Amino acid sequence: MQTITKAVITAGGYATRFLPITKAVPKEMLPLGDKPVIHYILAELEAAGITDVLFLIGRGRESLMNYFDKNYEVDDFLERRVTQTPDAKVIQKSTNFFGKMNLYFRRVPLPKGVADCVQHAASFVGNEPFVLAYCDDVFFNGNPTTEMLSAYQKNGKPAVVAATVPWKEAHRYGIITTAGQIVEKPSQPTSNLVAVGRYLLPGGFCQNLGTDIVAALNQIPEKNIVTTKAKRFDAGNKYGFFEAFKYVMAQSD
Repeated sequence: MQTITKAVITAGGYATRFLPITKAVPKEMLPLGDKPVIHYILAELEAAGITDVLFLIGRGRESLMNYFDKNYEVDDFLERRVTQTPDAKVIQKSTNFFGKMNLYFRRVPLPKGVADCVQHAASFVGNEPFVLAYCDDVFFNGNPTTEMLSAYQKNGKPAVVAATVPWKEAHRYGIITTAGQIVEKPSQPTSNLVAVGRYLLPGGFCQNLGTDIVAALNQIPEKNIVTTKAKRFDAGNKYGFFEAFKYVMAQSD
C-alpha cells in the first residue's frame, strides 16, 4: 500500500466566532497553554509520519509562517543565558519547530468556502492520497491521523475521522449516516456520530472537487469511518477552546 506523506491544512477563514481578536491574531495562533492550536495539529501529523504539509492561508496569516521559522536571536539568547546567569537552567527548546518536516505556505484569495480553499492544493498533492486537516479540532491522548493511516493500510480506502458528541450539539456538525454519508448540520440529527476535521482523501480529489466539500466527500464510493479513541476538543468555538485550554493546563507541570 502506498505510504502517505502529504497533508493539507486549511487556515484561510475569517474565524468570526472569535472576533474581535481574530482581526489581528489568526485563530490557529490562539494559545492552548504555551503553544498555539496549530502546534498541536502539526505534532499530530508529524507523529503519524507526515513529512510534507501545505498550509492554505488567508490574508493576515503571516504569523503562522513566523511561528514555524527558526528565530536565531531567541535561540542565541537561550544559549547565552545559561553561560551568563549562574542559576539559569538549560532550556531544551529551540525555535526551529518541526525542522524535519517540509512546510509550504500558499495564500488563498478571498475565502469562498472550504472547497474553494482546498482546490488550491491540487498541484501540491497531484494524484497522491493525502490527509486534510481542519484547525477547529484538536486531539490529545491519541492520534486520529495515525488511526486513519492504519485503516488505509489494511484496505486502501479513504477515511473520515468520527467522534460522538452530545445529542444537543449534534446539529452543529456533519452527521455520519449508517451508509457512511455526511449530512451537514441537519435540523433533526439522526445520529450523534459526527465528522471531526480529519480526512484521508484519494489522489485526484482536488481536481474534481467542485464547490461543495461535503458533496465531494459523499461521492467517494467507499471509505473507512474511523471513530477516534483520542480525546477531542472543538477549538473552533470559544467554549470548546476554553475547555481545551483548561485540559492542557491541567496536564502541565
